[in-house]
Amino acid sequence: MTNEFPMHPDLDVGKTFPNFELPDQDGEMQNLRGLLRGFPGVLIFGRGHY
Repeated sequence: MTNEFPMHPDLDVGKTFPNFELPDQDGEMQNLRGLLRGFPGVLIFGRGHY
C-alpha cells in the first residue's frame, strides 16, 4: 500500500515539532513555543466547522 499523503520530513516520530504562528480568537499572533513555555503538549488539528 502506498501513502498518498506522505508526511513532511520535519514531522517524524521523535523529532521536535516546528515552531509556528497563528492568530488567536482576538487576532493576536501566538506561537507554539510561547504557548507551551517548555512543557510537553498535544497538538490536535480538527476539521473546523461541525
